Amino acid sequence: MKKKVFSLVVAMVLGMLNVLISGCAANRVDLVDNGVLRLEQRNMGKVYIAWSGAYEQDDGFVITGVLRRRDHVGMPIRTHVDVTVLSPDGTILDEARSSDVYVARHITGRSYLSFERFKVRFTNIPAMGSSVRVVSHSGRHNETTNF
Repeated sequence: MKKKVFSLVVAMVLGMLNVLISGCAANRVDLVDNGVLRLEQRNMGKVYIAWSGAYEQDDGFVITGVLRRRDHVGMPIRTHVDVTVLSPDGTILDEARSSDVYVARHITGRSYLSFERFKVRFTNIPAMGSSVRVVSHSGRHNETTNF
């Protein structure tokens, strides 16, 4: 009897999770898969962008992704992500920066601890064929160089 109740509870929990997850993902439109945007990832320093994506959200779009470290030693590194939206002809349409993120060292066997998520929001979706440059950056910016 206890096995049947336990199995029933597990099945109900898994069913509810399935409905919840599919409902959250249903209203996200992937702008890269639809050909609206092209993502260009650039990595500088010890922290790199493991993956990123562009999704339509409300009346604008959002760039999300995961940051990881290349090395296995040292203290957490403070970093951020610079995002530049470029028109099809190369003109800069918008620029934004994520909040600072501290990325811990990469621990072998505990990969779930060695990444941090980032998110950058924009108010307007650019024209078809635009590109988005995503750059991980540690430290201060030199005002004379573009990111």
